[in-house]
Amino acid sequence: MIDQTIYEDQFIRIFTQSNDVLVESFRPGLAPEKVNKIISSFPQIKITSFNCIKDALINAPKPPQKFGELKEKIAISISQDGLKAMVTFNCSKEELDFKNRESLVRETYSKLKEKHISHGIKRELFFSELECGKTYVIAEGTPAINGKDCVIKMYNLEEPKPQIKEDGKVDYYELKLINKVKPGDWLGERINATDGVPGVSVYGTPIVPPKGKNFPLLYDKNTVYEVEEGNKVVLYSKIGGAVTYSNGKITVSNYLEIDGDVDFKTGNINFDGYVSIKGTVTDGFSVEATKDIEINGDLGVGNVKSIKSHEGSIFIKGGIASKNVAKIHAGKNVFIKFLDNVHLTCSGIAHVGFYCINSIVHAKEVFIESIKGNIIGGRIYADVKVTTAVLGSQLEKKTEIIVKGFDRSIVSEQIEELLEKRKDLLDEQQHLKRLLADYNSKEQPTKKDDQAYGKNLQRFAVLREEIKSIDKERKNLLRYLRAKGDGEVNVTQKIYPNCSITIKGKKIDIKKPYLAAIFFVMEGELRKL
Repeated sequence: MIDQTIYEDQFIRIFTQSNDVLVESFRPGLAPEKVNKIISSFPQIKITSFNCIKDALINAPKPPQKFGELKEKIAISISQDGLKAMVTFNCSKEELDFKNRESLVRETYSKLKEKHISHGIKRELFFSELECGKTYVIAEGTPAINGKDCVIKMYNLEEPKPQIKEDGKVDYYELKLINKVKPGDWLGERINATDGVPGVSVYGTPIVPPKGKNFPLLYDKNTVYEVEEGNKVVLYSKIGGAVTYSNGKITVSNYLEIDGDVDFKTGNINFDGYVSIKGTVTDGFSVEATKDIEINGDLGVGNVKSIKSHEGSIFIKGGIASKNVAKIHAGKNVFIKFLDNVHLTCSGIAHVGFYCINSIVHAKEVFIESIKGNIIGGRIYADVKVTTAVLGSQLEKKTEIIVKGFDRSIVSEQIEELLEKRKDLLDEQQHLKRLLADYNSKEQPTKKDDQAYGKNLQRFAVLREEIKSIDKERKNLLRYLRAKGDGEVNVTQKIYPNCSITIKGKKIDIKKPYLAAIFFVMEGELRKL
């Protein structure tokens, strides 16, 4: 075995045998600091035992002992993803000098070939200063560009919000309650997922990118159809009607539009779907529907028999002036310009634009929208809250406000239960998303895969509807908690005498005027701010 001496003096000899580095001592007296300096001048040495060096110096003379190994002169490592190759030059300064650069280049390329590295080699590295022991990027692959997931946009059903305008001459009360579409109208679209762009590793092998995920468009095939347009799938309405979502699917529901008044020409209206009336409802006639009802005539409604929506909301642009004949009932909310001698019941919020006179109203919440609005006479029954600018009148008309009230702790528990349920549904929805995406990535799905896909797709649609329903229910419960105390009556400008306010069974009779006041029950006591 051939020895190659690296360093020798009268004290020690450092030499190599194959890849091993050995030390032999002849006499004591050499300082350890000098040995360290000698060894550090040879960057290709990797020390494996400091004790051997120490023993050789202290107990000199000592026969040869292994204390280190030779580092690979040109060490190449590759990142786990195959996109980077690094090189470390364990060479002397002389070997790294520019005058010897040609030899270094040849050796480096030979090492790269041994490692099968062929793509993205950085030749410019050899034109710069190089340091021993420092790691450089010698080759860099081309990273793959991941495919993008699909982007879905759907027809947006906005929360109805009345618009009020008071200019001293005309009071406007506008609202879009029913989302009408015609055949061929846009209902949604999906920009399809992309496959991505392949990359190349430093080995020159292709890197296949993960494809983007395509999620299904959920729609009622009886009323909606899809068309492929380039990289998009677009949904259009097959029929004219009202846009809604059912079981998570967009659909176009039955829609009846009366181009004028409900009178002897039309007869009473009883319709399974949405009803929009451009004019008014003549005295003595009735309108009944399962979904939302719009009455858009500026003149409003008089002594109608009844207007009833079993599951939806009601919007009456012109208000109602009756003689205690008209009965209004809504499964959800009511939006109305004014009430005059009307019986109104709704399961949600009664939004009244300007005033409520001598009427009986039952609702979760009664809200007079105008900053000058008032409640004069009649009785208002609410579960949570009543808000108005003015309560009563200068004529001291008897006006009663009765708020049922609620238990905040019970409502808070209900909200927490809804949040837990929502979290469980979201977890299940994410799981189904992954299953649906896995199906989309299969090139040849089996019949069993098709059956599972259909079942998962149906469940996905139901989950989305359930989550939406929970969000609405939670939003309604949060309105309870925004009320002061366990029930609230908020009068923002003035209260006249001969009004009575009852909250959670606690009653106060107003015997003198107040400029503004908030009444609420807290800890069983009726309080006023």
